[in-house]
Amino acid sequence: PDESDELLAGCVERIGEFRDVTPSLVAALTRGDRARLALAIRALLCGDAILLVVECPAAGCGALADLTLRTHELLGDTRAPQPLAITVPTDDGDFDVRPSTGDDDRAACGGDDELWGRLVSRAGRPIGPDGWRMLAPASAQHIAIALSGLDSCADLAFVSACPQCGCWIELELDALDLLARTLATGAQRLLAEVHSLAFHYGWSEGDILGLPRTRRFAYLELLRDQLEGRPLTRAGA
Repeated sequence: PDESDELLAGCVERIGEFRDVTPSLVAALTRGDRARLALAIRALLCGDAILLVVECPAAGCGALADLTLRTHELLGDTRAPQPLAITVPTDDGDFDVRPSTGDDDRAACGGDDELWGRLVSRAGRPIGPDGWRMLAPASAQHIAIALSGLDSCADLAFVSACPQCGCWIELELDALDLLARTLATGAQRLLAEVHSLAFHYGWSEGDILGLPRTRRFAYLELLRDQLEGRPLTRAGA
């Protein structure tokens, strides 16, 4: 287990029937479940909205674009069970494929071939990096596409149009890194929230801190929408 496992384990008291949540237990979760857990924890701390600023990579542009994501949309239906493995028919035969875990991602230090060699099995045994390299390109592509459709939360990739040149900006969201940065800046964020609400509403610090977190976030979103000239009816949605 690494620092991300320690971070998640320290934020959670229970996962399913497991009440002793250790870093090793968190490391055994799939990549998608780890992302869902990190996003859910962040939403409890900061609300549903994820406000990001991305830089346009187009030559000579470099403009900044605002991107707002909604945690509940990223999480999807968390009640739907995720299969532990799927069988994928290919021209090279049928293979069993399972989602990557935190342990897999760290163990596959040799690259993608080693990771796929761990995830793809035949007759109950992983095919290994050599077996993966021996697959026909069409078979490997078919397996990769099938696994990517298994869990939409495993790899969070988005595109946003640059407001200046219109170029598409690609962004890949790392939920664990986002949670770590949120926790690292939590005290400064709380001060900024109190300052904003006190400045605009004239409330005391005690009154603001006495608000439920979700209520405080709703007021902050109202302020943000009003200052940016957007409709106020979607606050807290």
